[in-house]
Amino acid sequence: MFFIVGFMVCYLLPFHAPAPHNMPVAVVGEQAAQHLDAAFAQAMPGGIDVTAVPDEQGARDAILQRQAVAAYDPADGQLFYAKANGSALMMVLQQVFTPIATVGGHHLALLDLAPAAPGDVMGTGLFYVLLAMNIPPYITVMMLLRAALTTRQKLLALAGVGAFASVVCYFAALSMDVIYNEPVLMLIGFLLTQAVAWTTFGLVPFVKQFIPGVAMGLFVLLSMPSSSGAIPKELVPVFFQSLHRFLPLGQAVDSMRGVLYFNGAGALPAVLGLAAWCALGVLLVVFNQLRMKRKKAADPEAVTTAGAYEHEDDSEVVVDPAIEAPRPKHHHTLAGTVRAAGGEPVPGAIVTVTDPTGGQLAHLVTSNSGEYEVHDLPRQYVTVVVSAPGMRPAVDRVAVRPGRIAGYDFVLEPEARHHRMAGAR
Repeated sequence: MFFIVGFMVCYLLPFHAPAPHNMPVAVVGEQAAQHLDAAFAQAMPGGIDVTAVPDEQGARDAILQRQAVAAYDPADGQLFYAKANGSALMMVLQQVFTPIATVGGHHLALLDLAPAAPGDVMGTGLFYVLLAMNIPPYITVMMLLRAALTTRQKLLALAGVGAFASVVCYFAALSMDVIYNEPVLMLIGFLLTQAVAWTTFGLVPFVKQFIPGVAMGLFVLLSMPSSSGAIPKELVPVFFQSLHRFLPLGQAVDSMRGVLYFNGAGALPAVLGLAAWCALGVLLVVFNQLRMKRKKAADPEAVTTAGAYEHEDDSEVVVDPAIEAPRPKHHHTLAGTVRAAGGEPVPGAIVTVTDPTGGQLAHLVTSNSGEYEVHDLPRQYVTVVVSAPGMRPAVDRVAVRPGRIAGYDFVLEPEARHHRMAGAR
């Protein structure tokens, strides 16, 4: 239901009939600007915002400094625009200003001040390059939730995926002439990947099983229509326009277009926005680490049974909340270490637990540090048998009680020592 409604509201609604909304347009001449502003306000209220510029150079500057998406000179019917902003915008501008030029006795003349790269014919190629950097970080976080790694290892993996994506996407786009050779785009792409990855990762302990919907809603459903990548932001409803400057994908589109086509105009604020998202992700991760340390200091058991969504260094496997439920707190647990007579741990020792009738309840091997842990035992006496190659088995009868019985250790003596003692007797 979430995705069905989300795609209808966030894709079909803003894209089905692109129309101007608060579209900034410059007009040469104060009187002409006032006349057109009144005409637009009557014909399409809230559609076009007109500002006056003194001459043709002012019209050009308004486009190249990204203060307007188009500029019209009524003296000769010339319309300045930037195809780098998207061909859909060019088509709408042509439809709007062709009748205006005709009324003024001119044939509309189009002048592109910022052509898109040769391989970006529709002006949307850059957007699809950025999608390849925007979606994988979220998917990576979902996959890493299942990984038996520490928080530091997971974050390094996110950085590695981001670096790989930014470099591969850059050179792929460059080889197809979708972009020009501007290496700084790789840094912007990397910031986009980390903004999505770290923020998603940092939100997991707080939104828990809702993280797929929260991350997809924030970085995909809301970001794509507001990014100005597929459809220019001037042609989507005001709600999505208002999100453009705040969401990472829109910031990446703005910054890369600024670098590629507008001599850096508007790029710095967008890059700072991406950096702010990265900082937010870092703060969320650090805050959760500090929270987990305080929780562990107050109650060591709370961290080991805190659920499937906590990130803590040296934690156990964290399951994906989109697929599996949180792990329940185990009751009637028996745990300990198997050691040799000299005190060294015995890895790979076999631990078998049986009930009073001889029925097997558990069969496991010790870890590399000789540790074992058996959960969900019945509340009764059980028999524990521990054995290892070359060692004498150890057997004990244990009364299982509620909670966790820790430190139930076993010591195995060498088999050879047992034979010598028997021979001496």
